Amino acid sequence: MKTLLTPLLIFLVRLRCTAAIVDPCTFSTEFMYDLFISGIPENQPVGSVIAVLPLNGGQGEVTLTQTPNPYLHLDPISRNISITKELDTDKDDNGIQMMSDIILQVMCMPSGSTRKSSLTVRVLLEDINEHRPMFPKNHYIINLPEDTPVDTVVFYAVSVTDRDGGDTGNDNIRYRILPGSYSSYFDIHMLKTEITLKKPLDYESVHSMTIEIEAKDNPKYGEPLSSKAFLTFNITDVDDLNPKFTNDTYTVRLDADTLPGSLVRINPPIRANDGDSLNASIKYELFDPKNRFVIDATTAEVSVNDKLSEGQPTLVLKAIQRDNPIRQGVALLQIIIIGQGSSLGPSFAQPRYHAVVSENEAVGTTVITVTVTDYDQWNSLRYSIGLQEHFAVNNNGDILITKELDYEKQNQFVFNLTASDEFYSALTTITVSVTDVNDNRPEIVQREITVNTERVQGAEITVVEAVDRDPNSSLTFSVVTHKSLFAVSQQGVVSLTGSKDDYVLDEYSVVISVKDNGSPQLESVAIVTVAFPARLTKNTSSLDMASSNDLIAIILGIVAALLLFVIIFLIVYIIRRRQYVEEQLDRAKIRQGMDPRGLTYQRGGPSPDPSSHIDINFDGELGETSDVDSHTTIQDNPLKYRLATARQNGVGDIQIETAVVPYDDNYNDYQNSNMRTFHVEEISSNSDTSDSTGDSNKMLMEKHRKTTSGNTNSLSWAGSNPPSSTFGSDIIVPEEHIKKERPEITVYF
Repeated sequence: MKTLLTPLLIFLVRLRCTAAIVDPCTFSTEFMYDLFISGIPENQPVGSVIAVLPLNGGQGEVTLTQTPNPYLHLDPISRNISITKELDTDKDDNGIQMMSDIILQVMCMPSGSTRKSSLTVRVLLEDINEHRPMFPKNHYIINLPEDTPVDTVVFYAVSVTDRDGGDTGNDNIRYRILPGSYSSYFDIHMLKTEITLKKPLDYESVHSMTIEIEAKDNPKYGEPLSSKAFLTFNITDVDDLNPKFTNDTYTVRLDADTLPGSLVRINPPIRANDGDSLNASIKYELFDPKNRFVIDATTAEVSVNDKLSEGQPTLVLKAIQRDNPIRQGVALLQIIIIGQGSSLGPSFAQPRYHAVVSENEAVGTTVITVTVTDYDQWNSLRYSIGLQEHFAVNNNGDILITKELDYEKQNQFVFNLTASDEFYSALTTITVSVTDVNDNRPEIVQREITVNTERVQGAEITVVEAVDRDPNSSLTFSVVTHKSLFAVSQQGVVSLTGSKDDYVLDEYSVVISVKDNGSPQLESVAIVTVAFPARLTKNTSSLDMASSNDLIAIILGIVAALLLFVIIFLIVYIIRRRQYVEEQLDRAKIRQGMDPRGLTYQRGGPSPDPSSHIDINFDGELGETSDVDSHTTIQDNPLKYRLATARQNGVGDIQIETAVVPYDDNYNDYQNSNMRTFHVEEISSNSDTSDSTGDSNKMLMEKHRKTTSGNTNSLSWAGSNPPSSTFGSDIIVPEEHIKKERPEITVYF
């Protein structure tokens, strides 16, 4: 077993040692001695770092040197590879790409060793799409016969170049015809400038066609670039059309006694043209079965060849192209032969016609219709007017307005009207009289006038001049603004009508109206600016003071109105308040049916509980009263009362308004009622009852005599439940009065 394991252990140890030994002059990539750097654009800035040399040997383990390279530099310390010169992957003038990659050779020597390793760094450059495809010329001209068959190649490929490098689509060019008027006639190959015809051509319809073609590159990255070129196809004519006569049918009238050899005057004359633009020579032929007429082969003149008889023969005309006899054109010649005594030509119903029209009639209006009689019905009548631009005639004999009329320029037109049946004609005279309408506004010579003048009543300051192009019209002048200060005469003279003090402003804009007497009446206006010398400061101050006084008067009026409103509001409030109080008193009287009574009290023994007491004092003097117990009366002078309750924690004070309420034996009914206050105008010393007449803040007191010392008797409340309110005064009875004889007070609610 040991014999088998020993070789295996030795192999594993050797393998481990081999794996642990790594050449420091190799790359830590897939390829040990070759490094590929891809995707470097040609516009990479000079000085930029594009990669770091990934050596297995660390800092200090190897020594690096590079072979000379104009584009790349290796820093042996940082191992950065940087650009040292601008890159260019474009093509040269011969279409050869300048560079697609850069190779950098690096020598690596381990420390402590003389062995050197050669490392290769290959930088793969990427082209940037920066050049447009370029046509050799911007405009191409091609002559193309009109009979060119469809699908014929009419423009062959030209060399379109793109200086961008390949492999990225930057020089991959696509072609197309841009949309246009004639783009549907042609088609182009996608990859080359080969253009074919897709539709038939016709020189007689179109003489020239221009299309626009586009060459666009197809980059893998970024936006495509393109350029354009124009192609003009000049369509050339070919002999593909027959000669053509100027008319399909020619008509002529002849007398039956026309002699042989006489020329037949045909209007318009017989004429044929080459259908193409080649202007080929034409010869003419006439086919007459009876050989009564002949035609000149070159001039196309027709002459009588034999004696004629009345009738309407129709002959055939032929135009033959001399250089190509198969090209022929045909027309008809209708000859009307009239016997002796026949009526010839048209005639008007009247020798002269007259029409009247207003100058504002619209263009196209019929002025008059003429009547023409023609006994020969084999041809239609034609009308014509001489040199005349304002009127025209249609085939029905209607005279129409063709241009706007103006009475002021021309008020009458006289012209001749001709009716013709191509053989004979008749003439008449047309007179058109134009009537005037009021279509011109008065024309003011100077629409804006500025006058500097003094404030002098009656002074004539300027003249407004106006004319009217309508004849027999009169103008009326009037002042539109500041009528009280200015006037204008019917001759347009503007004058001052106000006194000196009436012109408070330094400048006025006076509008003058000028109207004519036409129908409808038309108007124009002129603006007269009248400037006066500036007024003195005193007058200006007076004007400002007057304005200020008006403003003060307005403010005072507003304040007075507000005060009046407040006074009315207070009066209404007081009246309503009195009515409310009286209603409450009357309600109380009605509810009990007794006279209102006041607060009563009775004398009693000392208070069993000194801790609970009430002292009632009043401010003011009391008259002498009876010693007998009776109802209290209301004093005239205001009374202030204080109810003090002596407790362990102090004295409690409560404010109570004086009140007088009705009472009787059923006074318990008032325990939960509100107290009411009444006022007694006069108190009799012998009266025992309070007479309630109104509100009062007076207090009810026991009738008693004034002591000689001037001190006031004290009234005390005795009971186990002292009142929870106090009567106004801050006066507290001294403690020594507590155990004196106190009156007992009974309060009714």
